[in-house]
Amino acid sequence: MKRILVGFIMDGKAGGVDRYLLNFLDAVKDQDVQIDFLTDGVHEELKTYLVQYHCGLYPIASLRHPVRQYQQVCAVLKQNPYDMVYLNVSTAIDCIAAFAAKKMGVKERAIHSHSSGNDCESTIQRLVYNVVHGICKTFFYKAGTRFYGCSVKAGEWIFPKKIVQSEKFEVIYNAVDWDRFQYKEEVRRKVRKELGIEDHQLVIGHIGNFCYQKNYPFLIELLSAIHRKEKDTLFLLVGTGVELEEIRDMVKKKGLTDCVRFLGWRADADRLYQAMDLFVLPSRFEGLPIVGVEAQCAKLPCVFSDTITREAKIQKHCYFLPLTDSVEKWADFILEHSRYDRTQVELMEEAKKYDLDRQKEQLRRIVCH
Repeated sequence: MKRILVGFIMDGKAGGVDRYLLNFLDAVKDQDVQIDFLTDGVHEELKTYLVQYHCGLYPIASLRHPVRQYQQVCAVLKQNPYDMVYLNVSTAIDCIAAFAAKKMGVKERAIHSHSSGNDCESTIQRLVYNVVHGICKTFFYKAGTRFYGCSVKAGEWIFPKKIVQSEKFEVIYNAVDWDRFQYKEEVRRKVRKELGIEDHQLVIGHIGNFCYQKNYPFLIELLSAIHRKEKDTLFLLVGTGVELEEIRDMVKKKGLTDCVRFLGWRADADRLYQAMDLFVLPSRFEGLPIVGVEAQCAKLPCVFSDTITREAKIQKHCYFLPLTDSVEKWADFILEHSRYDRTQVELMEEAKKYDLDRQKEQLRRIVCH
């Protein structure tokens, strides 16, 4: 049996990386492998979920304590010899575990990039992190033997171009279950009724963690501009995060309390997409947003910031606007493209890259390399 140590999972529902790792686990469960995880702390709900897969869960120190993290990863690898480590990271700063694995003689060391920027709330901290990331990027790849990214852009964020352009690098797109997210008129009517949404109301939706990366101040300014132009509009904001209370206050100050719904973290995003008329994602950066792929599978028109890679486009009603454009221009564009017959929408050929069955084949190749 091949033993694989995977990092880093949070609580199993923290975002796209956690979702990807659980998909990975499900895809390889019938292979002859033992999967264990590195985590920032033991979350009981996740621990209970992983029992069915017989997975171990090892809490390690955060990057604020690099020496301790290095020592702890070395200790885990010494106690339980692994054939492979598979590290899923967002910045090159997160290189400690990879070098610990190299030090401990783990032969296969795969590194997977899931972002294209540093998500820090503090401007000063972000500048510092960007500098440190740039330095770590020059040597991080030396700790790996195989390299992956959720997009080419994500790969270029962490690895030198010579790696991304080599046979050692492979893109693994953030796949979704197409059947689960297919547009269903009866589900739309049911969810809108549950949420008290009238048939005539225009519903603009957004799903994401409330953090710097997702650009919420711009989003709220945009929603305010849309509301000034079209009063009969409702906005659904789904997710939690460090900026949540700050954004709630901003909504109050803008006088949008009656037309903005904060739905919190939801396990039924597939149903919520049905209730929306348009999905908006004005992120400052993304590796490749899985919510964007899900929304398009649900036949929603989507408006993304142009910082998001064009690899995310899988249907023709997906548009990219510059963040340098005014919110007024965004609002006008959104209102012009917010209503059309979703039953007539067809996914492009590129959508096959995000098929869950196809991704399962890629994930199995990771463990059977």
